[in-house]
Amino acid sequence: MAAAAAEDRLSGLPDDLLHSILRGLPLKHAARTSALSRWWARRWLRALASSPAIDFTDRGFARGQPPARAAATVSRCLGLHAEYGAPLDVFRVALGSDDAASSFGQDVVGWVAAAVARGARDVEVDLAQRQRADNDHGSSTFLELPGDLFLAKNALERLALGGFGLRAVPPGAAGLAGLRSLSLSHADVTDQAVQAVVSNCVALESLSLRRCRHLTSVRIAGEKLRVLELVRCPAVRRLQVAAPALESFAFHGDIVCSSDPDDAVHFGATPALRDAYLSHLGSGDYDDDRHDFAYPNFLECIAHANILTLCSVGLLHIEVSRGFAIGFDAPNLQELQLLMPSLGDDDVERVSACFEFIVFPILDRLFIRCSSSSAQYLRRSILKPPTRVQCQCSPAEFVLLKLQLLAGEPADASGAAASPAAGEDEPDIVPNVDILLDHLTLIKVVNIRGTRCELRLLRFLMNRAPALEQLLLVTVEEEGALGDEEMKVIQMRVSAMRTASPEARVTVCRPGEDGRRNPAHTKFYHEE
Repeated sequence: MAAAAAEDRLSGLPDDLLHSILRGLPLKHAARTSALSRWWARRWLRALASSPAIDFTDRGFARGQPPARAAATVSRCLGLHAEYGAPLDVFRVALGSDDAASSFGQDVVGWVAAAVARGARDVEVDLAQRQRADNDHGSSTFLELPGDLFLAKNALERLALGGFGLRAVPPGAAGLAGLRSLSLSHADVTDQAVQAVVSNCVALESLSLRRCRHLTSVRIAGEKLRVLELVRCPAVRRLQVAAPALESFAFHGDIVCSSDPDDAVHFGATPALRDAYLSHLGSGDYDDDRHDFAYPNFLECIAHANILTLCSVGLLHIEVSRGFAIGFDAPNLQELQLLMPSLGDDDVERVSACFEFIVFPILDRLFIRCSSSSAQYLRRSILKPPTRVQCQCSPAEFVLLKLQLLAGEPADASGAAASPAAGEDEPDIVPNVDILLDHLTLIKVVNIRGTRCELRLLRFLMNRAPALEQLLLVTVEEEGALGDEEMKVIQMRVSAMRTASPEARVTVCRPGEDGRRNPAHTKFYHEE
Protein backbone atom coordinates (compact mmCIF):
# COMPACT_ATOMS: atom_id res chain seq x y z
CA MET A 1 0.00 0.00 0.00
CA ALA A 2 2.80 2.41 0.89
CA ALA A 3 4.54 1.69 -2.41
CA ALA A 4 1.32 2.27 -4.33
CA ALA A 5 0.73 5.57 -2.54
CA ALA A 6 4.26 6.71 -3.35
CA GLU A 7 3.70 5.78 -6.98
CA ASP A 8 0.43 7.72 -7.09
CA ARG A 9 2.02 10.84 -5.63
CA LEU A 10 4.88 10.70 -8.11
CA SER A 11 2.67 10.04 -11.13
CA GLY A 12 0.34 12.82 -10.06
CA LEU A 13 2.95 15.54 -10.48
CA PRO A 14 2.48 17.89 -13.46
CA ASP A 15 4.13 16.70 -16.67
CA ASP A 16 6.24 19.84 -16.94
CA LEU A 17 7.69 19.22 -13.48
CA LEU A 18 8.30 15.52 -14.13
CA HIS A 19 9.98 16.24 -17.43
CA SER A 20 12.15 18.89 -15.83
CA ILE A 21 13.28 16.38 -13.18
CA LEU A 22 14.00 13.67 -15.74
CA ARG A 23 15.94 16.00 -18.02
CA GLY A 24 18.19 16.86 -15.09
CA LEU A 25 19.16 13.22 -14.56
CA PRO A 26 21.96 11.38 -16.36
CA LEU A 27 20.48 9.40 -19.23
CA LYS A 28 21.03 5.96 -17.70
CA HIS A 29 19.34 7.03 -14.47
CA ALA A 30 16.41 8.54 -16.35
CA ALA A 31 15.97 5.29 -18.28
CA ARG A 32 15.92 3.28 -15.04
CA THR A 33 12.83 5.15 -13.92
CA SER A 34 10.95 2.88 -16.32
CA ALA A 35 10.94 0.33 -13.49
CA LEU A 36 8.84 2.58 -11.24
CA SER A 37 5.54 1.70 -12.90
CA ARG A 38 3.98 0.91 -16.24
CA TRP A 39 3.16 4.61 -16.64
CA TRP A 40 6.86 5.44 -16.50
CA ALA A 41 7.95 3.05 -19.24
CA ARG A 42 7.86 5.83 -21.85
CA ARG A 43 7.89 8.92 -19.66
CA TRP A 44 11.69 9.38 -19.71
CA LEU A 45 11.65 9.14 -23.51
CA ARG A 46 8.89 11.75 -23.69
CA ALA A 47 10.84 13.99 -21.32
CA LEU A 48 13.89 13.72 -23.54
CA ALA A 49 11.80 14.22 -26.68
CA SER A 50 10.37 17.48 -25.38
CA SER A 51 13.80 18.90 -24.56
CA PRO A 52 15.72 21.21 -26.91
CA ALA A 53 18.75 18.95 -26.36
CA ILE A 54 18.86 15.25 -27.28
CA ASP A 55 22.02 13.89 -25.73
CA PHE A 56 22.98 10.20 -25.91
CA THR A 57 26.68 10.64 -25.10
CA ASP A 58 26.38 9.13 -21.62
CA ARG A 59 28.89 6.26 -21.49
CA GLY A 60 26.34 4.01 -19.86
CA PHE A 61 23.86 4.41 -22.70
CA ALA A 62 25.32 2.03 -25.29
CA ARG A 63 27.15 -0.17 -22.82
CA GLY A 64 25.52 -3.51 -22.11
CA GLN A 65 23.05 -3.46 -24.99
CA PRO A 66 23.28 -4.47 -28.65
CA PRO A 67 24.16 -1.58 -31.01
CA ALA A 68 20.92 -2.16 -32.91
CA ARG A 69 18.86 -1.58 -29.75
CA ALA A 70 20.77 1.61 -28.93
CA ALA A 71 20.25 2.83 -32.49
CA ALA A 72 16.54 2.04 -32.28
CA THR A 73 16.26 4.09 -29.09
CA VAL A 74 17.88 7.09 -30.77
CA SER A 75 15.60 6.80 -33.80
CA ARG A 76 12.54 6.47 -31.59
CA CYS A 77 13.47 9.52 -29.56
CA LEU A 78 14.04 11.60 -32.68
CA GLY A 79 10.64 10.48 -34.00
CA LEU A 80 8.92 11.45 -30.76
CA HIS A 81 10.71 14.77 -30.75
CA ALA A 82 9.40 15.50 -34.25
CA GLU A 83 5.86 14.60 -33.10
CA TYR A 84 6.09 17.02 -30.20
CA GLY A 85 7.32 19.73 -32.54
CA ALA A 86 9.72 21.07 -29.92
CA PRO A 87 12.70 23.07 -31.23
CA LEU A 88 15.90 21.03 -31.49
CA ASP A 89 19.06 22.90 -30.56
CA VAL A 90 21.50 20.13 -29.66
CA PHE A 91 21.81 16.54 -30.94
CA ARG A 92 24.59 14.33 -29.58
CA VAL A 93 25.09 10.58 -29.69
CA ALA A 94 28.06 8.29 -29.02
CA LEU A 95 27.61 4.60 -29.80
CA GLY A 96 31.24 3.49 -29.79
CA SER A 97 30.59 0.28 -31.72
CA ASP A 98 33.20 -1.41 -33.93
CA ASP A 99 30.55 -2.33 -36.48
CA ALA A 100 28.44 0.83 -36.19
CA ALA A 101 29.05 1.93 -39.77
CA SER A 102 28.05 -1.39 -41.32
CA SER A 103 25.22 -2.23 -38.91
CA PHE A 104 23.08 0.89 -39.08
CA GLY A 105 24.94 3.41 -41.23
CA GLN A 106 21.86 4.72 -43.01
CA ASP A 107 20.15 5.31 -39.66
CA VAL A 108 23.09 7.43 -38.51
CA VAL A 109 23.10 9.49 -41.70
CA GLY A 110 19.37 9.98 -41.21
CA TRP A 111 19.92 11.24 -37.67
CA VAL A 112 22.42 13.85 -38.82
CA ALA A 113 20.20 14.91 -41.71
CA ALA A 114 17.14 15.18 -39.44
CA ALA A 115 19.00 17.19 -36.79
CA VAL A 116 20.42 19.58 -39.38
CA ALA A 117 17.03 19.94 -41.11
CA ARG A 118 15.37 20.80 -37.80
CA GLY A 119 17.74 23.65 -37.11
CA ALA A 120 20.18 22.10 -34.63
CA ARG A 121 23.14 24.35 -33.89
CA ASP A 122 25.21 21.65 -32.19
CA VAL A 123 25.55 18.17 -33.76
CA GLU A 124 27.89 15.50 -32.40
CA VAL A 125 27.94 11.88 -33.59
CA ASP A 126 30.75 9.59 -32.45
CA LEU A 127 30.90 6.03 -33.78
CA ALA A 128 34.54 5.34 -33.08
CA GLN A 129 35.22 5.43 -29.33
CA ARG A 130 36.41 1.83 -29.15
CA GLN A 131 38.19 2.03 -32.49
CA ARG A 132 40.17 5.04 -31.33
CA ALA A 133 41.35 3.23 -28.24
CA ASP A 134 42.35 -0.05 -29.90
CA ASN A 135 43.00 0.66 -33.56
CA ASP A 136 44.80 3.94 -34.15
CA HIS A 137 46.84 2.58 -37.01
CA GLY A 138 44.85 -0.39 -38.27
CA SER A 139 42.13 -0.61 -40.87
CA SER A 140 38.66 0.61 -39.97
CA THR A 141 35.29 0.99 -41.58
CA PHE A 142 34.26 4.60 -41.94
CA LEU A 143 30.71 5.74 -42.45
CA GLU A 144 30.81 7.84 -45.60
CA LEU A 145 28.69 10.95 -45.44
CA PRO A 146 26.73 11.67 -48.64
CA GLY A 147 27.86 14.66 -50.67
CA ASP A 148 24.50 16.44 -50.51
CA LEU A 149 24.17 16.36 -46.71
CA PHE A 150 25.59 19.85 -46.15
CA LEU A 151 24.75 21.53 -49.46
CA ALA A 152 21.93 23.69 -48.10
CA LYS A 153 22.47 26.49 -45.61
CA ASN A 154 21.55 25.64 -42.03
CA ALA A 155 21.99 26.77 -38.44
CA LEU A 156 25.03 24.58 -37.66
CA GLU A 157 27.62 26.22 -35.42
CA ARG A 158 29.31 23.17 -33.89
CA LEU A 159 29.94 19.86 -35.67
CA ALA A 160 31.80 16.93 -34.09
CA LEU A 161 32.13 13.68 -36.02
CA GLY A 162 33.96 10.49 -35.05
CA GLY A 163 34.39 7.50 -37.36
CA PHE A 164 33.15 9.16 -40.56
CA GLY A 165 34.47 9.53 -44.09
CA LEU A 166 34.19 13.02 -45.57
CA ARG A 167 35.62 12.42 -49.03
CA ALA A 168 32.22 12.92 -50.70
CA VAL A 169 31.52 16.24 -48.98
CA PRO A 170 32.25 18.90 -51.61
CA PRO A 171 34.62 21.81 -50.83
CA GLY A 172 32.76 25.00 -50.05
CA ALA A 173 29.57 23.24 -48.85
CA ALA A 174 27.16 25.98 -47.80
CA GLY A 175 25.95 23.96 -44.82
CA LEU A 176 29.39 24.12 -43.18
CA ALA A 177 30.08 27.77 -43.85
CA GLY A 178 28.60 28.96 -40.53
CA LEU A 179 30.60 26.60 -38.31
CA ARG A 180 32.30 28.08 -35.28
CA SER A 181 33.62 24.75 -34.00
CA LEU A 182 34.67 21.66 -36.00
CA SER A 183 35.96 18.41 -34.50
CA LEU A 184 36.97 15.41 -36.61
CA SER A 185 38.03 12.27 -34.77
CA HIS A 186 39.20 9.02 -36.37
CA ALA A 187 37.97 10.44 -39.65
CA ASP A 188 38.77 9.56 -43.25
CA VAL A 189 39.74 13.04 -44.36
CA THR A 190 42.51 14.40 -46.59
CA ASP A 191 44.82 17.39 -46.31
CA GLN A 192 43.01 19.11 -49.16
CA ALA A 193 39.59 18.55 -47.58
CA VAL A 194 40.66 20.04 -44.25
CA GLN A 195 42.20 23.04 -45.96
CA ALA A 196 39.10 23.59 -48.10
CA VAL A 197 36.64 23.26 -45.21
CA VAL A 198 38.58 25.59 -42.93
CA SER A 199 39.04 28.22 -45.64
CA ASN A 200 35.29 28.13 -46.29
CA CYS A 201 34.36 28.46 -42.59
CA VAL A 202 35.09 32.14 -42.14
CA ALA A 203 33.59 32.15 -38.63
CA LEU A 204 35.54 29.08 -37.40
CA GLU A 205 36.97 29.60 -33.91
CA SER A 206 37.88 26.06 -32.84
CA LEU A 207 39.34 23.16 -34.85
CA SER A 208 40.19 19.71 -33.46
CA LEU A 209 41.76 16.96 -35.58
CA ARG A 210 42.21 13.67 -33.72
CA ARG A 211 43.49 10.33 -34.99
CA CYS A 212 43.05 11.29 -38.64
CA ARG A 213 45.72 9.00 -40.03
CA HIS A 214 45.53 10.17 -43.66
CA LEU A 215 46.66 13.70 -42.85
CA THR A 216 50.27 14.35 -43.88
CA SER A 217 50.64 18.08 -44.56
CA VAL A 218 48.23 20.19 -42.54
CA ARG A 219 47.67 23.78 -43.64
CA ILE A 220 45.34 25.84 -41.50
CA ALA A 221 44.37 29.42 -42.26
CA GLY A 222 41.62 31.23 -40.37
CA GLU A 223 41.22 34.84 -39.37
CA LYS A 224 39.03 34.00 -36.35
CA LEU A 225 40.55 30.65 -35.32
CA ARG A 226 41.30 30.76 -31.59
CA VAL A 227 41.75 27.07 -30.65
CA LEU A 228 43.69 24.46 -32.64
CA GLU A 229 44.17 20.84 -31.54
CA LEU A 230 46.15 18.23 -33.51
CA VAL A 231 46.23 14.90 -31.67
CA ARG A 232 47.63 11.52 -32.76
CA CYS A 233 47.62 12.09 -36.49
CA PRO A 234 50.63 9.81 -37.08
CA ALA A 235 51.44 10.63 -40.72
CA VAL A 236 51.69 14.41 -40.30
CA ARG A 237 55.10 15.71 -41.37
CA ARG A 238 54.32 19.36 -42.02
CA LEU A 239 52.23 21.87 -40.15
CA GLN A 240 51.62 25.39 -41.39
CA VAL A 241 49.34 27.69 -39.45
CA ALA A 242 48.17 31.18 -40.36
CA ALA A 243 45.83 32.19 -37.55
CA PRO A 244 46.46 35.68 -36.16
CA ALA A 245 43.75 35.27 -33.48
CA LEU A 246 45.06 31.90 -32.20
CA GLU A 247 44.96 31.68 -28.41
CA SER A 248 45.37 27.97 -27.63
CA PHE A 249 47.38 25.31 -29.47
CA ALA A 250 47.73 21.61 -28.58
CA PHE A 251 49.90 19.12 -30.45
CA HIS A 252 50.22 15.49 -29.36
CA GLY A 253 51.81 12.92 -31.60
CA ASP A 254 54.89 12.13 -33.60
CA ILE A 255 57.15 15.13 -33.98
CA VAL A 256 56.40 17.10 -37.09
CA CYS A 257 59.51 16.88 -39.24
CA SER A 258 60.92 16.96 -42.77
CA SER A 259 64.27 17.32 -44.49
CA ASP A 260 64.01 21.05 -43.88
CA PRO A 261 63.06 21.82 -40.24
CA ASP A 262 62.09 25.39 -41.13
CA ASP A 263 59.55 24.00 -43.58
CA ALA A 264 58.22 21.36 -41.19
CA VAL A 265 56.61 23.75 -38.72
CA HIS A 266 55.64 27.26 -39.63
CA PHE A 267 53.40 29.64 -37.70
CA GLY A 268 52.51 33.06 -38.89
CA ALA A 269 52.13 35.89 -36.41
CA THR A 270 50.08 34.73 -33.41
CA PRO A 271 50.25 37.65 -30.96
CA ALA A 272 47.23 36.42 -28.96
CA LEU A 273 48.66 32.93 -28.25
CA ARG A 274 48.08 32.22 -24.59
CA ASP A 275 48.80 28.53 -24.08
CA ALA A 276 50.53 25.69 -25.91
CA TYR A 277 50.73 21.93 -25.28
CA LEU A 278 53.49 19.89 -27.00
CA SER A 279 53.79 16.17 -26.28
CA HIS A 280 55.22 13.11 -28.01
CA LEU A 281 54.51 10.62 -25.21
CA GLY A 282 52.91 7.38 -26.39
CA SER A 283 53.47 8.16 -30.07
CA GLY A 284 56.34 5.83 -30.94
CA ASP A 285 60.08 5.76 -30.53
CA TYR A 286 62.32 8.77 -30.79
CA ASP A 287 64.51 8.70 -33.91
CA ASP A 288 67.72 10.78 -33.87
CA ASP A 289 68.01 10.95 -37.66
CA ARG A 290 64.43 12.02 -38.19
CA HIS A 291 63.69 14.23 -35.22
CA ASP A 292 66.85 16.09 -34.33
CA PHE A 293 66.06 19.70 -35.21
CA ALA A 294 62.31 19.96 -35.83
CA TYR A 295 61.36 20.41 -32.20
CA PRO A 296 63.37 23.56 -31.43
CA ASN A 297 61.71 25.14 -34.45
CA PHE A 298 58.38 24.07 -32.97
CA LEU A 299 59.27 25.71 -29.67
CA GLU A 300 60.30 28.95 -31.31
CA CYS A 301 56.88 29.17 -32.97
CA ILE A 302 55.13 29.21 -29.59
CA ALA A 303 57.85 30.85 -27.47
CA HIS A 304 55.72 33.92 -26.72
CA ALA A 305 52.90 31.93 -25.04
CA ASN A 306 51.97 32.52 -21.40
CA ILE A 307 51.43 28.83 -20.58
CA LEU A 308 53.37 25.82 -21.89
CA THR A 309 53.11 22.08 -21.31
CA LEU A 310 56.12 20.16 -22.59
CA CYS A 311 57.01 16.47 -22.47
CA SER A 312 60.38 14.81 -21.84
CA VAL A 313 60.98 14.33 -25.59
CA GLY A 314 60.90 18.08 -25.98
CA LEU A 315 63.49 18.32 -23.20
CA LEU A 316 65.66 15.87 -25.11
CA HIS A 317 65.65 18.20 -28.12
CA ILE A 318 66.45 21.15 -25.90
CA GLU A 319 69.48 19.29 -24.54
CA VAL A 320 70.68 18.57 -28.10
CA SER A 321 70.25 22.22 -29.05
CA ARG A 322 72.17 23.32 -25.96
CA GLY A 323 75.26 21.64 -27.42
CA PHE A 324 75.04 24.03 -30.37
CA ALA A 325 74.50 27.07 -28.11
CA ILE A 326 71.12 27.73 -29.73
CA GLY A 327 69.00 29.44 -27.12
CA PHE A 328 65.92 31.64 -27.11
CA ASP A 329 63.69 33.58 -24.75
CA ALA A 330 60.21 32.82 -23.48
CA PRO A 331 59.44 36.41 -22.45
CA ASN A 332 55.77 35.92 -21.57
CA LEU A 333 55.81 32.44 -20.01
CA GLN A 334 54.25 32.45 -16.55
CA GLU A 335 53.43 28.74 -16.23
CA LEU A 336 55.47 25.72 -17.32
CA GLN A 337 54.40 22.10 -16.95
CA LEU A 338 56.80 19.22 -17.67
CA LEU A 339 55.47 15.70 -18.36
CA MET A 340 58.07 13.16 -17.26
CA PRO A 341 57.45 9.42 -17.81
CA SER A 342 60.66 8.79 -15.86
CA LEU A 343 62.97 10.82 -13.68
CA GLY A 344 66.46 9.37 -13.73
CA ASP A 345 69.77 11.22 -13.84
CA ASP A 346 69.51 11.84 -17.59
CA ASP A 347 66.02 13.25 -17.18
CA VAL A 348 67.15 15.56 -14.39
CA GLU A 349 69.95 16.81 -16.63
CA ARG A 350 67.42 17.57 -19.37
CA VAL A 351 65.20 19.53 -17.03
CA SER A 352 68.16 21.65 -16.04
CA ALA A 353 69.07 22.07 -19.72
CA CYS A 354 65.61 23.54 -20.28
CA PHE A 355 66.37 26.36 -17.86
CA GLU A 356 69.84 26.84 -19.32
CA PHE A 357 68.62 26.86 -22.94
CA ILE A 358 65.44 28.94 -22.51
CA VAL A 359 65.29 32.21 -20.61
CA PHE A 360 62.13 32.53 -18.46
CA PRO A 361 62.20 36.10 -17.14
CA ILE A 362 58.74 36.07 -15.52
CA LEU A 363 58.09 32.35 -14.85
CA ASP A 364 55.78 32.17 -11.82
CA ARG A 365 54.53 28.56 -11.66
CA LEU A 366 56.35 25.30 -12.40
CA PHE A 367 54.51 21.95 -12.51
CA ILE A 368 56.27 18.62 -12.94
CA ARG A 369 54.14 15.54 -13.52
CA CYS A 370 55.98 12.27 -13.08
CA SER A 371 54.59 8.94 -14.20
CA SER A 372 52.93 6.63 -11.69
CA SER A 373 53.73 3.53 -13.78
CA SER A 374 56.45 2.28 -11.44
CA ALA A 375 54.09 2.20 -8.46
CA GLN A 376 53.88 -1.60 -8.47
CA TYR A 377 57.67 -1.91 -8.50
CA LEU A 378 57.91 0.48 -5.58
CA ARG A 379 55.44 -1.50 -3.53
CA ARG A 380 57.11 -4.83 -4.31
CA SER A 381 60.42 -3.37 -3.20
CA ILE A 382 59.24 -2.31 0.26
CA LEU A 383 61.48 -3.81 2.93
CA LYS A 384 60.20 -5.67 5.95
CA PRO A 385 60.56 -3.94 9.34
CA PRO A 386 64.09 -4.30 10.74
CA THR A 387 64.90 -6.72 13.49
CA ARG A 388 67.52 -6.29 16.22
CA VAL A 389 69.71 -8.76 14.39
CA GLN A 390 69.54 -6.77 11.16
CA CYS A 391 70.44 -3.35 12.50
CA GLN A 392 69.94 -1.01 15.36
CA CYS A 393 67.88 1.95 14.12
CA SER A 394 64.66 3.71 14.95
CA PRO A 395 61.48 3.29 12.85
CA ALA A 396 62.00 6.76 11.34
CA GLU A 397 65.61 5.92 10.46
CA PHE A 398 64.47 2.67 8.87
CA VAL A 399 61.94 4.47 6.65
CA LEU A 400 64.73 6.80 5.53
CA LEU A 401 66.96 3.80 4.84
CA LYS A 402 64.19 2.17 2.84
CA LEU A 403 63.73 5.25 0.67
CA GLN A 404 67.46 5.44 0.09
CA LEU A 405 67.68 1.80 -0.97
CA LEU A 406 64.74 2.21 -3.33
CA ALA A 407 66.42 5.26 -4.80
CA GLY A 408 69.79 3.52 -5.12
CA GLU A 409 71.45 5.51 -2.31
CA PRO A 410 74.10 3.94 -0.09
CA ALA A 411 73.80 3.41 3.63
CA ASP A 412 76.76 3.06 5.96
CA ALA A 413 78.21 -0.32 6.88
CA SER A 414 76.11 -0.65 10.04
CA GLY A 415 72.88 -0.35 8.09
CA ALA A 416 71.97 2.96 9.68
CA ALA A 417 70.26 5.58 7.51
CA ALA A 418 72.19 8.52 6.18
CA SER A 419 71.56 11.99 7.53
CA PRO A 420 68.54 13.98 6.31
CA ALA A 421 70.83 16.17 4.25
CA ALA A 422 72.41 13.20 2.44
CA GLY A 423 73.36 14.12 -1.10
CA GLU A 424 73.88 17.80 -0.33
CA ASP A 425 77.54 17.48 -1.31
CA GLU A 426 76.63 15.95 -4.66
CA PRO A 427 77.80 18.06 -7.65
CA ASP A 428 75.31 20.59 -8.95
CA ILE A 429 73.42 19.63 -12.11
CA VAL A 430 74.79 22.57 -14.10
CA PRO A 431 77.83 23.96 -12.27
CA ASN A 432 79.23 27.36 -13.18
CA VAL A 433 76.05 28.39 -14.95
CA ASP A 434 74.05 31.35 -13.71
CA ILE A 435 70.36 30.39 -13.73
CA LEU A 436 68.01 32.58 -11.73
CA LEU A 437 64.27 31.95 -11.51
CA ASP A 438 63.60 35.12 -9.58
CA HIS A 439 59.83 35.25 -10.23
CA LEU A 440 59.09 31.61 -9.46
CA THR A 441 56.67 31.40 -6.50
CA LEU A 442 55.16 27.89 -6.86
CA ILE A 443 56.66 24.49 -7.63
CA LYS A 444 54.37 21.48 -7.68
CA VAL A 445 55.56 17.92 -8.33
CA VAL A 446 52.95 15.20 -8.83
CA ASN A 447 53.57 11.46 -8.24
CA ILE A 448 56.70 12.00 -6.18
CA ARG A 449 58.38 9.03 -4.49
CA GLY A 450 61.30 10.63 -2.68
CA THR A 451 64.03 9.19 -4.91
CA ARG A 452 67.55 10.56 -5.11
CA CYS A 453 66.96 12.02 -8.57
CA GLU A 454 63.79 13.78 -7.45
CA LEU A 455 65.59 15.29 -4.48
CA ARG A 456 68.48 16.32 -6.70
CA LEU A 457 66.11 18.16 -9.02
CA LEU A 458 64.30 19.84 -6.14
CA ARG A 459 67.59 21.06 -4.70
CA PHE A 460 68.57 22.52 -8.07
CA LEU A 461 65.28 24.41 -8.35
CA MET A 462 65.12 25.63 -4.76
CA ASN A 463 68.64 27.01 -4.97
CA ARG A 464 67.61 29.21 -7.90
CA ALA A 465 64.20 30.50 -6.81
CA PRO A 466 64.66 33.35 -4.32
CA ALA A 467 60.96 34.31 -4.46
CA LEU A 468 59.65 30.76 -3.93
CA GLU A 469 56.63 30.72 -1.62
CA GLN A 470 55.41 27.13 -1.85
CA LEU A 471 56.87 23.76 -2.79
CA LEU A 472 54.01 21.29 -3.13
CA LEU A 473 54.87 17.58 -3.39
CA VAL A 474 52.00 15.21 -4.20
CA THR A 475 52.82 11.55 -3.64
CA VAL A 476 51.90 8.58 -5.79
CA GLU A 477 48.57 6.94 -5.08
CA GLU A 478 46.86 3.57 -5.28
CA GLU A 479 49.33 0.65 -5.30
CA GLY A 480 52.38 2.83 -4.94
CA ALA A 481 50.99 5.01 -2.16
CA LEU A 482 53.51 6.07 0.46
CA GLY A 483 52.87 5.65 4.16
CA ASP A 484 52.78 8.44 6.70
CA GLU A 485 56.33 7.78 7.87
CA GLU A 486 57.67 7.85 4.31
CA MET A 487 55.92 11.17 3.69
CA LYS A 488 57.42 12.58 6.90
CA VAL A 489 60.90 11.55 5.78
CA ILE A 490 60.44 13.29 2.41
CA GLN A 491 59.21 16.39 4.23
CA MET A 492 62.23 16.26 6.54
CA ARG A 493 64.77 15.81 3.76
CA VAL A 494 63.38 18.55 1.52
CA SER A 495 62.94 21.00 4.41
CA ALA A 496 66.60 20.47 5.34
CA MET A 497 67.81 21.54 1.89
CA ARG A 498 69.50 24.86 1.37
CA THR A 499 67.15 27.22 -0.45
CA ALA A 500 67.41 30.67 -1.94
CA SER A 501 64.08 31.63 -0.38
CA PRO A 502 63.75 31.69 3.41
CA GLU A 503 59.98 32.01 3.06
CA ALA A 504 59.41 28.81 1.05
CA ARG A 505 56.85 26.43 2.57
CA VAL A 506 57.26 22.71 1.89
CA THR A 507 54.10 20.59 1.80
CA VAL A 508 54.03 16.84 1.20
CA CYS A 509 50.53 15.51 0.67
CA ARG A 510 48.44 12.88 -1.00
CA PRO A 511 46.34 13.46 -4.14
CA GLY A 512 43.27 15.54 -3.37
CA GLU A 513 45.00 17.34 -0.49
CA ASP A 514 46.91 19.81 -2.63
CA GLY A 515 44.51 22.74 -2.36
CA ARG A 516 43.62 22.58 -6.05
CA ARG A 517 46.78 24.37 -7.16
CA ASN A 518 46.56 22.85 -10.63
CA PRO A 519 48.06 23.77 -14.00
CA ALA A 520 45.99 25.19 -16.82
CA HIS A 521 46.37 21.93 -18.78
CA THR A 522 44.82 19.04 -16.85
CA LYS A 523 43.96 16.86 -19.86
CA PHE A 524 46.86 14.56 -20.75
CA TYR A 525 46.46 13.02 -24.18
CA HIS A 526 48.90 10.14 -23.58
CA GLU A 527 46.71 8.94 -20.69
CA GLU A 528 43.48 8.86 -22.71
